[in-house]
Amino acid sequence: MNMIKWLFINRSIRTKIVWSSTIISLIPMLVLSFMFYRSSTHSLERTIYRSSDQNAQYVSGYLNQYFRDISSSALQIYGFERVLELMEHGGNVSDENFFNLRESLKNYYYLVTNKNKDAIIKIMIFGKDNKLRDYWSRATSYDSIPFDQSIPHFGDMLDLPFQQSLSFTYADPVVKQDLFVYAITIYNPFYHRKIGSLVFYIQQKELKKVIEANNLSPNVIVIRNARGETIYETNGQYSDLISKTSQPDAKTKNNPKAVRFDKNKDLLIATSSLDNGNLVQSIVYPNEELARHRKNTLLITIGAFIFVMLCISLLSMLAQQYITRPIKLLGKAMKTVRHGNFHVTINQPNRYRDDISELTRNFNYMTEKIRELIEQRYQMQLRNKEAQLLALQMQINPHFLYNTLQTIGGKAVLIGDYDIPEMCRSLGDLFRYSFYEGNTESTIGQELAHAGNYLYIQQFRFEDALQMEFNIPAELMDVYIIRFIMQPIIENAVVHGLGGPDDRQLLIRVGATRQADTVLLSVHDNGPGIEPAKLAALRSGLDTKSLEVFSGISIGLKNVHERIRLVYGEAYGLNIDSTPGEGTEIHIRIPYRKRGETIV
Repeated sequence: MNMIKWLFINRSIRTKIVWSSTIISLIPMLVLSFMFYRSSTHSLERTIYRSSDQNAQYVSGYLNQYFRDISSSALQIYGFERVLELMEHGGNVSDENFFNLRESLKNYYYLVTNKNKDAIIKIMIFGKDNKLRDYWSRATSYDSIPFDQSIPHFGDMLDLPFQQSLSFTYADPVVKQDLFVYAITIYNPFYHRKIGSLVFYIQQKELKKVIEANNLSPNVIVIRNARGETIYETNGQYSDLISKTSQPDAKTKNNPKAVRFDKNKDLLIATSSLDNGNLVQSIVYPNEELARHRKNTLLITIGAFIFVMLCISLLSMLAQQYITRPIKLLGKAMKTVRHGNFHVTINQPNRYRDDISELTRNFNYMTEKIRELIEQRYQMQLRNKEAQLLALQMQINPHFLYNTLQTIGGKAVLIGDYDIPEMCRSLGDLFRYSFYEGNTESTIGQELAHAGNYLYIQQFRFEDALQMEFNIPAELMDVYIIRFIMQPIIENAVVHGLGGPDDRQLLIRVGATRQADTVLLSVHDNGPGIEPAKLAALRSGLDTKSLEVFSGISIGLKNVHERIRLVYGEAYGLNIDSTPGEGTEIHIRIPYRKRGETIV
């Protein structure tokens, strides 16, 4: 929405035509470009998926065969009865079968190394009591490979569950090489009774050669064991994207592939379970071809967008001349009217019946009507001047009233009565404040003086039954307020607070406080209060705007409230609180403003 406003608001009609034509024409083109982009991307994704699927099966099949050879080499031990007896019961140097045992061990070692193409550098045979029975090393330097706490999984690699193996890698500190370890526990196949354990050692660089010989760059291979530990990874660039599965799930078990998209389809990850090794293989395919295809498609779309926009803009600029030329003439005529010349007329052939021609005819009709209205307003202003002269003549009556009150006060002083002059002065001040024809705004101090004159006169009537207290900070006395706000509210308290059956003394307190940018005036009395139902009706009446047009100064609370909101806004006005038997308090909220400041 903001973009539409920026394109069309405060723009010439020529610009609006060009922009609207461009936007309307571009929508179908963008839809077609998006459909082309989606279809071509999906097609390439399916092609890459099939290629990745085939590669995953090939790599998984080769590595399956590699670890199957290691596992089957270990299980060949079941074919050497003397070696099994050695593992289960131990050996004796004096045993008459000693030389036969050595021959069996030699044959077993030869079988294992030959089947695994001399990749195994050390074989260790442990009995069921986890004590070393025999070992074989490709070189004497490998005899020093320790089997102690320095090796990972030392505590549990000789007691693995039935048909379970453990594979891991570690850096051996003695031979200073990275080694791959394959351990398996041998059980009686019928009774599942432990016979012993076998541990094979392979140089990790040899394992790397086997894996990378079947990998295609830039693919990345990651192999983890059943405990989620990394056995091998081409590099650590995509380690966070591959889930560290502790055990292959049932769906991927014996399934050569499980391909999924990841990282906004910029990568393909093929996951599979390797047989006989309790290993999980993941192959990451960086989808560079798909990313390149997306980039090319985006460039084509942007190029088509710019080309179409230029073509449509040029055509729109040629077509808009037939639309904007009469609008420019109309705008020039309006500028002339704005400068006060209402006798301008645009010539328009009658045979033209389009929208702009109709607008031109309406403009000529408008200027003619304006000339007539100007003449009528001139006559009205003359009549207003006559009314103002009549109002000036009528102001003689208030001045006559002030002079008469002063004369009465002077006569009373001559006979020694000083109360009457004070009453005349207060009454005269009341009339003078009421008949003032100047600004309708006053100050809090002047409003309180006007209310004080009213209370002074009422005290002559009610004597000690009426008391008043004013607690207004000096800095708030010159705050602006519209006239006739305080006196109607105080008069309302006097009318309803005195003359009741309890004949109590009425105390009226007037206070004021400043709250940020507002001033809160309060008028509190200890009168009989207002019943809850009537109080609710009063509050509802304040919230409902009056439909009557009032003139002069009304003494009602509702009109006071409406006048405040009319001048200062909806945030200001009256609020009434009352408790039956305890009194009533009226709060008046106005903005804090002094001389020279304006209402916002």
